[in-house]
Amino acid sequence: MRKIVRGLIWVLLVFYALNSYVLHKTGGSGSELKDDLYQKHLRHLKSINEIFEKKSNIQLELTPDSALANVTDLAVDAKGNYLICDGTQLNQVWIFSPEGRFLRYLSQPGQGPGEYYAPLSAAVDEEGNILINDYLQSKIIYFDQEYRYKKEIKNVRGHFIHVNSRGEIYLYEGMLRPMSKSVFDTIKKVGQDGRIIFSFAPLMEEILATHFSFMGDGMDIGSDDSIYEMNPLYYQVRKWSPEGKFLKAFDVPKPFEGIKKRGDDYVILNGPFCLDDNIVIVQRSGLIDLYDKEGHYLAGSLSLPGNIRYARGRDMYVELWEGEAASEQSNPRIICYRLRK
Repeated sequence: MRKIVRGLIWVLLVFYALNSYVLHKTGGSGSELKDDLYQKHLRHLKSINEIFEKKSNIQLELTPDSALANVTDLAVDAKGNYLICDGTQLNQVWIFSPEGRFLRYLSQPGQGPGEYYAPLSAAVDEEGNILINDYLQSKIIYFDQEYRYKKEIKNVRGHFIHVNSRGEIYLYEGMLRPMSKSVFDTIKKVGQDGRIIFSFAPLMEEILATHFSFMGDGMDIGSDDSIYEMNPLYYQVRKWSPEGKFLKAFDVPKPFEGIKKRGDDYVILNGPFCLDDNIVIVQRSGLIDLYDKEGHYLAGSLSLPGNIRYARGRDMYVELWEGEAASEQSNPRIICYRLRK
């Protein structure tokens, strides 16, 4: 019996010693070792189907009240419903069920409490509150989970709204201003009174020379509240702290970096988007590139039809307008891709 006990103790000691040696060589914990192996796997990807599975593929219902012309932003609320914003053409926010059925408008156009003129973007905070950024009226409107109006923050300017885990609000505006000749900060943190607490993420100087304006979202907030930013015209992801401190620039491959043109047109970038499992995604011309959150390039040029509109947890939501005849009215499909475990 004593020999058996001694033998078991010896096996455990050997196992512990080997485990400690492996962790010492890899410089991290067991979870970090797992992450390292996962990222090595990503470097050999040839298709998004190797890392994502389709969680859902739904057609947004088309009715006289739910016909969409454009999507400027998309979010998923606490009930799992889709919030679809169009703040440039029809100036409305639609609510669709997880199955794609049209439920209602969030509110109505106007100047009254809870009404909007240009609901350009939406965000959902940790408590389930819905925040709508009305760009033309310079206000942020709060609704509760039941879509009831709560309050407004006035005198705020910015295009795309983001909220971190602490309910802190950031606004992104990376569009080149008419006749602009100087660099400006593209991200502002705003308080509940509408004042700017601080700003950061200055526009890349090279963009000034393009004299080209494009309104697109260029930031996302990770699960640890770190901020990832990239201008839609300039391929360079930068990481910032919640306090606006610059942390690092991503290691973007040289062929992708900077401003690119295809013929006479500029290549418009989409992202970055943060997912769990230490993944950051950039989309360019129907292709996606994958990085870890420390800026290391993992894989790229993976085909993805449609435009990524939203990312949360392990899920990535893509808006896809299918090629129907120009005379026919249609709504887009919303495809949810989930990271495989």
